[in-house]
Amino acid sequence: MLIEVVFLMVLVMLPLFYLVATLGRLQAGAYAASAAAREAGRAYVTAPEEAGASARSVSAADLVFAAHGLPGGAGDVELSCASSPCLTPGSQVEFTSVVRVPLPLVPDFLSGTVPTAVSMSSRHTEPVDAFRGR
Repeated sequence: MLIEVVFLMVLVMLPLFYLVATLGRLQAGAYAASAAAREAGRAYVTAPEEAGASARSVSAADLVFAAHGLPGGAGDVELSCASSPCLTPGSQVEFTSVVRVPLPLVPDFLSGTVPTAVSMSSRHTEPVDAFRGR
């Protein structure tokens, strides 16, 4: 009787542990996508000049991706401006963040059969201060 119970517990608990680990990674990826778009937008609009604003936004997004435990190169941010130049006072800047979250314990050789990663994206619009000094 004891052996059957142990066998059934292992049979039920292993998939449950995998499900919890997978959902945890996906939730971390969703938080990373949202936070990276937000922080990239904030870093961009607070830059003192437009020449270094893109580098600041990419650095901010990379810090967020690293803080959420994603491997290097797993995320990317894209910028779109409502006006030209982007930092025109009163305009808006939109950042889109895309993150590829690798699924745990799925080997790469199965990439043609099953998905090995899930892509998540988030958009954030940040207003440029209307009283920004030029």
